[in-house]
Amino acid sequence: MSKELTIIMPTYNDSLEKIKCSLDSIIKQKNYDFSKLEIIIVDDNSTTSLDWDEVLKLYAKLNIKYLKLLQNKGPGNARQVGLDNSCGEFVYFLDSGDSLYDNFVLQIFTKKKTASCDIIATRIYDESIKSKRLSFLFNNAYIFGIFIRREFIINNDIRFNEFLRWEEDAYFEELLRYYNPKVLSLKNISYSYNFDSESITRKNNHEYQNEFGGFSAMVVKSVLLCDFYEKEKAYARFNDEVIRVLVLCYVRFYPNLFGELSISERIHKVLFLLNLLLRKTKIDTDSMEFEQLLFQKMYQRMVIYNNSVPLNMLDEFFYLIRTSEKIDDDYLIEGTNITINELLTTLGLEDNEKRGI
Repeated sequence: MSKELTIIMPTYNDSLEKIKCSLDSIIKQKNYDFSKLEIIIVDDNSTTSLDWDEVLKLYAKLNIKYLKLLQNKGPGNARQVGLDNSCGEFVYFLDSGDSLYDNFVLQIFTKKKTASCDIIATRIYDESIKSKRLSFLFNNAYIFGIFIRREFIINNDIRFNEFLRWEEDAYFEELLRYYNPKVLSLKNISYSYNFDSESITRKNNHEYQNEFGGFSAMVVKSVLLCDFYEKEKAYARFNDEVIRVLVLCYVRFYPNLFGELSISERIHKVLFLLNLLLRKTKIDTDSMEFEQLLFQKMYQRMVIYNNSVPLNMLDEFFYLIRTSEKIDDDYLIEGTNITINELLTTLGLEDNEKRGI
């Protein structure tokens, strides 16, 4: 039986308190017909002993499907399982421990869902910084705070990539953008990021920013996107993605590569993954067109993030990438479900690697 909305909530080793925080925010919705809603909770093979039968009894008023996966593969895979089992006209992703912002979110959704659009984009409230921001349109909230028409996802075969554990939401959002959805942007807030210093997401974000933990997954995401864009002959997006990730890595790694800071093992591995990116895309980094686009993107990033670095070491940066030491084939790339050898095979680079190309 179809519903007007499916809320998909992945969970892994989350406490009852966090689960209740999310579900309470749903059951408290005012003037909403819950018969039109389904909630799919996808347990990513938790190792804790939460009594889900009791949880479902507590929220018997809600139509909840609980699915437990046999293998832990990360939130992207869990969300995809939720999508594959959903029947809502729209879908909405809600991470366990986060919540609907107030008691009128679903009431507003019901009023707006008849609009001729593929995505209803709302604002997001971030509890950690006590601030609200736009979602989707400004590429800073990825898949959260948006109601997505499920038919749009199905018709364009948009799926989470099974290889990504981190950056999985950014990958999915890029595919949403590629197919040019009609977006209705609202000033209302629908999603609340609830601060939890112990959450996997918060720890990942810390590593991403300060210890470069997420950069391997970010480069793999870019490699996979470029593979997709190449097959779609979307060369402008293809070039933009290559340049975007090169600029980000250059700006963030500059003090380590060319300053007095140390070059960590993580950075060495990211350089090799960038090597794979350049080999896969076969972009001529010495061409005038590439240099112009690179400098333009570099300037934009430094202005936006107020993070200025010299541009005179770019040649050395590309040299470090091209001469980076190969990673062992069996290395499971951080933030992903894929080894180096599996990535090479997926990209059709395996034979070239064996020939030393």
